Amino acid sequence: MLLDAALMLLAAGPAGDSIVITASRTEAAPPGGLSAVEAAEIERLQPASLLETLDDVAGVRTFSTGGAGGRSFLSIRGGEPNFTLVLLDGVKLNDPTNSRGGGFDFFAIDPSLVERIEVARDAVSAVHGSDALSGVVNLRLRAPGPGTRRLTARAQAGSEGDAGLGAALNSGWAEGGLLAAASWYDSGGLSAGSSLERRQGLVQLRQRIGGVEARLLGLHGHADRSAFPEDSGGPRLAVLRERERGRAELNAAGLGLRRPGKGVRPGLSLSWSQQKDRSATPAIAPGALQGTPALAADSRFARVEAIADIGLGDGPLVATLGAAWLRESGRSDGMIDFGFPLPVRFDLVRTTSSAFAEASLKPGGGFALNLAARYDDVADGGRSWTGRAAAAWQPAPGGPTLFARAGEGYKLPSFYALAHPLIGNPGLRPERSRNVEAGVEMAGARGDGIRFAVFSNYFRDLIDFDPAAFTTVNRDRVRASGAELEGRWTPAPALSLAGALSWLDLDSPTPLRGRPRWQGSLRAAWQASTSLELNGAVRFNSDYFDSSIPTGLIRADGHGEADLGLRWQISPRFTLAAALRNLTGERYEDAVGFPAPGRLVRATLSAGF
Repeated sequence: MLLDAALMLLAAGPAGDSIVITASRTEAAPPGGLSAVEAAEIERLQPASLLETLDDVAGVRTFSTGGAGGRSFLSIRGGEPNFTLVLLDGVKLNDPTNSRGGGFDFFAIDPSLVERIEVARDAVSAVHGSDALSGVVNLRLRAPGPGTRRLTARAQAGSEGDAGLGAALNSGWAEGGLLAAASWYDSGGLSAGSSLERRQGLVQLRQRIGGVEARLLGLHGHADRSAFPEDSGGPRLAVLRERERGRAELNAAGLGLRRPGKGVRPGLSLSWSQQKDRSATPAIAPGALQGTPALAADSRFARVEAIADIGLGDGPLVATLGAAWLRESGRSDGMIDFGFPLPVRFDLVRTTSSAFAEASLKPGGGFALNLAARYDDVADGGRSWTGRAAAAWQPAPGGPTLFARAGEGYKLPSFYALAHPLIGNPGLRPERSRNVEAGVEMAGARGDGIRFAVFSNYFRDLIDFDPAAFTTVNRDRVRASGAELEGRWTPAPALSLAGALSWLDLDSPTPLRGRPRWQGSLRAAWQASTSLELNGAVRFNSDYFDSSIPTGLIRADGHGEADLGLRWQISPRFTLAAALRNLTGERYEDAVGFPAPGRLVRATLSAGF
């Protein structure tokens, strides 16, 4: 019995979809803070990585720092990439052993296996604990559908030599279903001086046993990559032309149990995940900034988490009470070449015990309230209390809803910052954030809606490297304020429009890289006939600060681009999707010296049996 229950984690919430675990553990997430990217939008882009789809979400800035084989950059409302908690169906994926302080590489997940991406744009530590300083990205994988039995296969090819294959078996029955999927992708010549080969497998099993819903999930991913080192100036500016090479592996397994319905709803989830990363980074020659020596690292990180909670109420008041236990263990064996090989090794284990509570109240009169609090106790470490409060008011049924929220976030220092033998500092304090937000949203029929919000995020005790002391320290404070507008509109049954616009103002002691003041997108999809959909998109961002060793700090130009695409149901079994990316052939760089792909065509043929 205990072993069976333990298998249930990989979703840190119930097997049913009624709980919005990304932003809330009660049955209704606070208004305004959650956006979603659906499978249809992912399919229209046919992206090499999920970064391309997330860049269309209001308040989110994403790109690769080195092409398909490079690293991921994702910033929510001006926060650092490692200020975003990344979940896979509720399972935490941030790796604190890497030099990026816990950032996640989104190239590790095949976009074709993702059914939905949920983005929460506020401090959510009161729900999830550490790491959710500026937001949460929850990747919801494809799941079996009830009462269906179908085998699908797909083949993808791009004009730059990138290619992919995939297959999935979906078998459903009255009380559950099974999904098994596998995929392969090779970036070919998509990015200059960069390559990626990715292989993945996924299994999901859902079953109702008596009054209990159970979900079993397993994922295996493997990726080989190469690229010019980050900050080297890339294929355009790098003096030394040797590539960084890496091999990464991601494994996750879990089981979730939940008794749905009214009244008391107990739930249990347990999860295990393991990430391995082996990389060899060549030296970067000095330029406007000091060069860096060659280094190699072989790291392994494992996380085990158990969460038990009880949902209460089914009327105007809904509450959740629970506790969690988390064990993180990471080690890294590496070498730095200072003209002689210097071994670099660290090994750390951290356990955290937590208690949390959340309540949502709808007292009437169009009012809704949400309160959440969490207590985290790190063994042989500190303790943290975090909270969040949200309120909404809809003066008239069917009319606009006014909302406001305030929350706290914190992030424990990464293993790398704490324990690295050369620059680590075991006395580091957690990084902390405060978030306030207010706005209005209007929901209409057929999924239409519009949201406008203004926000202010305050980050303190940020961890940085101090070259004078040659160690990591807490020192910086940053304030990020801004406004967002996003919406969806269906002016006719066959036509849908969606768009996002973001404005960001930063108050920082040093310029922050990769964060444009303005960013936006407009997407359209037209169902020209029952078998043919045409779609298009335009997007832009203003200029921003960036840096590389050859150039030092620079002001990078903004850019705009346009896409066209189609989806053609050739027959009941065969579907063709095609996309023309960067229609005008715009030449730009998201990272200094790394040219983005020019005009390219990508097509995917899918078959169902």
